[in-house]
Amino acid sequence: MDFNRKQPVDRYVLVISIDGMANYYLQDPNVRMPNLRKLIRSGVCAEAMESVFPTATWAIHSSMVTGTYPRKHGVLGNWVIDRPGRRVGEHFGERLWNKADVLRRETWYDAAKRMGWTTASICWPVTRGADTIDFNIPEFYEQELFDTCCTPDLWNELKAARLPVDRYGEWSTDHARAPMQDWLTTEIAKFLIDRHSPNLMQLHYLLPDTYQHDYGIRSKEAYWALEYVDERIGEVLNALEHKGLLAKTNVFVMSDHGFINTSRTFYPNVLFKQKGWLKEGNMEETRVIAVSNGGSGYVYVLEDDPAEKDRLMREVLRALAESEGVGRLFEPEEFPSLGLPAPGELDEHRPDFAFEAELDCFVHFEQSGDEVIGRSAKFKGMHGYLPQHEELKAIFAAAGPSIRSGMTLPEIRIVDVAPTIARLLGTELDDPDGHALDDIWKEELTLAKLNPIHR
Repeated sequence: MDFNRKQPVDRYVLVISIDGMANYYLQDPNVRMPNLRKLIRSGVCAEAMESVFPTATWAIHSSMVTGTYPRKHGVLGNWVIDRPGRRVGEHFGERLWNKADVLRRETWYDAAKRMGWTTASICWPVTRGADTIDFNIPEFYEQELFDTCCTPDLWNELKAARLPVDRYGEWSTDHARAPMQDWLTTEIAKFLIDRHSPNLMQLHYLLPDTYQHDYGIRSKEAYWALEYVDERIGEVLNALEHKGLLAKTNVFVMSDHGFINTSRTFYPNVLFKQKGWLKEGNMEETRVIAVSNGGSGYVYVLEDDPAEKDRLMREVLRALAESEGVGRLFEPEEFPSLGLPAPGELDEHRPDFAFEAELDCFVHFEQSGDEVIGRSAKFKGMHGYLPQHEELKAIFAAAGPSIRSGMTLPEIRIVDVAPTIARLLGTELDDPDGHALDDIWKEELTLAKLNPIHR
C-alpha cells in the first residue's frame, strides 16, 4: 500500500545494529551493557534471533532491511563470483556496486521515504548511492569512497563542524584505532539529531565484530568492545532526550550474527589448483574457483559446455566431500531451503555449490601456497556458518512509545524485523519472507491509525 504523505512526520525510529553480538552475551554476567539492558527492561527482547545463510554482514543486513532471504534480495554474501565480469565480486566495502545495482527489494528506508519520512544511515552495508537516504554515509574502507560517495551537503556540514571525517577510512581499516570509527559514527548521529532530526536513522557499530575476529569470543577485548558500544548507544539516546525526541522514538537494537572460535583454515582454491582446475592469478583459464564467506564458501564451475560442466561438477563435489575442513555440502536443488537462489535465478552471482566449514575452521580463498588445511587461522573468531547454530544466533530488543514493556518474545527470524518496522511507518513491504511481530505493540497498529489522513 502506497501512501504519499504531504505533511511533516512527528514520529521517529532509531535502528542500531551491533555487528557480531551473539545472543549468548545477553546471559553473560561479564557483559556490562547498562543502556541495552535498560532498554530491554522497558521494552521487549527476543529469546534469540535466527539470521540468514551465509551469516555474513552484507547478506544479513540486506535481509534485515528487506525482510527477505538472499534468494529474493540478491546480495548473496560478502563475496561472490561475478560471472559476467569473470571476477571476484565484492559487496564487502561497497567497492563495486551501488545499492540499486544489487539490492532487488524495497527496504524499510525506501518505504520510509515513500511515506514522507526523512532518513539517515551511518556505516550501513549496501547503501552506496541509495537515493532514498537523505543523509547517507555507507560502510566504506577507503577514504576516497567516503569523500566521493557520501551525501555531499552532509559531508561538508560535518567538516565545517570540525568532525574528523577525513579519518573515516583509516579508522575503518586500522584495528588499533577501530574504536574511533564507532566514536565517529556516534558523533555524526548526535550531529544529525541536533541539526536535522531525521525520522528514521540506522546506525551500524562494528567494534565487537572486529575484536572477536582478532581476539576471539568472550575475550577481554570482546567484553570491552560491547561495553564501549553500549556507551555510544547511551550517548545517542541522550541526544534524542536532549532534543525532546526520545519519547517519540521507537528504538530497535539488534545484531547480525554470533561468533565461533576458529583454529584451522581451509583453502579450497589451493585444492582446486592441485586438481588443475584453477590457474593461479588467471581467471580466464580458471574453471573452478571458490570465494569465502567466513565459515562457509561458494564454489563456481566456470564451464559453458553443459555436458562438460556436469562432469566437472561431479568431480568437484567428490573432491569437496573428501576434503578435511568441509562440514556440510549443498547442491543447487538444496539452495532454496537455505534462502539461496535456485537454478535460473540470479545466475550471474549464484554459485554451483555452497558449503559450510567444520565449526573450528575458517574458509580462506587465497590461491597461493600448497596447504589445503592450515593448522592455524588468520582470525581467532569467525561467523558465516549456518544460522541455526546456537552460537550464531543474534539479539533483538525494542522499546518506545508504541512498544509493550517487559515482554520476552520466543525466538524470531531476522527477516521479521523489516515487516515490523514497516508497521511503524504506516505501510507494508511487498512479499516479505518474514512476518511483523504484532505481539509487541501496546495497541494494534493499523494503517488507518498511522495514516489518519488516508481514512
